Amino acid sequence: MEKIKVGAFNPLPIVPIALIGANVNGKPNYLAVGCIGAVNLNPPIVMISLTKSHYTPTGIAENNTFSINIPSTDEVIETDYCGLKSGKTTDKSEIFTTFYGDLESAPMIQECPITCECRFIDSQKFPQCIAFYGEIHQVYFNENLIEGKKFNIINANPIIFSALENVYRDLGKSKSLGKCYDIGWNYERSKTSEVRKSSMKHPKIVEKEQFQILGIEDVNKMELREPAAVWARFQQVGSHIPHADTSHALGIYMSNKDLLKEDKNRYIVGVEVSKVEDIPKGMISERIPRQKYVLFTHTGPLSTLKNTYQYIHEQWLPNNPRYERLPFGVELEWYDSRFRFDSENSKLDLYIPIQEKSE
Repeated sequence: MEKIKVGAFNPLPIVPIALIGANVNGKPNYLAVGCIGAVNLNPPIVMISLTKSHYTPTGIAENNTFSINIPSTDEVIETDYCGLKSGKTTDKSEIFTTFYGDLESAPMIQECPITCECRFIDSQKFPQCIAFYGEIHQVYFNENLIEGKKFNIINANPIIFSALENVYRDLGKSKSLGKCYDIGWNYERSKTSEVRKSSMKHPKIVEKEQFQILGIEDVNKMELREPAAVWARFQQVGSHIPHADTSHALGIYMSNKDLLKEDKNRYIVGVEVSKVEDIPKGMISERIPRQKYVLFTHTGPLSTLKNTYQYIHEQWLPNNPRYERLPFGVELEWYDSRFRFDSENSKLDLYIPIQEKSE
């Protein structure tokens, strides 16, 4: 068959994916790597190639050790995540179960069917990458990889990176497991979901003392209100409020019997103040009474906040054996540095006023 020129690049069609482990600043860190290979048989010496910007080389230099861990297809999401996120900004020490061998400083992964600890012996710099050479000190197998006296690679079920397709593949079934530098985001989404579910199922009961706020008020029906417009009005004057606690801002819902008859409520966007002197034009002052609250933390983009409120008012409150919502109590949304608007990791606290149910 006739050949065609396709450019200069690494033409290896498939490579094994490994997780390189190193202790960095006292914590295990793991990095997904595809540039790895044997360079000597006796003694057994391997090479791993890392870009100069990676975090892992710091740990190799600190300890003169590193580990090579061969993940199975069961860990494909976590493996890709370790390639997506840098240890400089993300703690990856709890993604896997870490154990140590004879060298005592090369973290290895319990979930990986094949692992080994290496003693660093040399490195070589290239324009983009650094090649690290290590002598293998000890290899560890899962017991099911040895059948009789034979090694069964299918039981290890390693992840194969099909570089020219940019996908991971299953060695035994040759099926696609997902795109490289993409499927790993599912790990972050799943962790966010776990945090969200935990905060929903296990809210805190708290009491807040009386406090004073200054803010912008909107009195309207909920379906006619545009909260973004109220926040925009507040932001125009919020930075000029004297004696303000600028660590957070509040969205406050208040009502009374007269407003309830008109199907309206009060929505105030404001900040806590230590004292009230001159009230800026267009703003109001309100004293929030001491109250008991159930505190939920909404995790996720602001567009999903309605789902959290739906859970609170349709599931948690009706089914709670001890507490009920306090009629005409003040409801708070607490926005601080954790709030990121459209981010999956954004957090804001919801304070729902409650009282104990009467016998």
